[in-house]
Amino acid sequence: MLGIIVSAGKRSWPVFLLAALGLVLFYLTLISLLSRSVAHALELLWEDKLYVILIAFGFGLQLMLYKYFKDLKARSQNVIAAAGTGSSTATMIACCLHHLGDVAPIIGLSGAAIFLAQYKSYFMISGILMNFLGITLMLRILRKHIIMACHG
Repeated sequence: MLGIIVSAGKRSWPVFLLAALGLVLFYLTLISLLSRSVAHALELLWEDKLYVILIAFGFGLQLMLYKYFKDLKARSQNVIAAAGTGSSTATMIACCLHHLGDVAPIIGLSGAAIFLAQYKSYFMISGILMNFLGITLMLRILRKHIIMACHG
């Protein structure tokens, strides 16, 4: 399966880089807007760097594999790619939402902000696991299509 990733990466690495960097920029933008502080966003990025790197890597890899699928005319797998990448984005949003705590008391949502802050690492770990599951499914399907193309 590593061979599939290497083959996909030869032509699709720009997609990987853009997707991974785009997700990190989304994370920074969302936190900056919610907390009204770019410095705070950078501080949290540093604090959560392992989670953010793993989620962004998985997101980039899934989009890279999706492009590879598309290049191989495997259009029937679009739903799996969309579901996997959506979980990465949803996890990043859930992670960032606890920053509503900065303005939540004003709008009466302090309980929700406390809940999200308390379980941030669980949201991020579940996102990493969903990435792994999505990548595994995409690789299996891609491998099946490559085998069928060779024998068909």
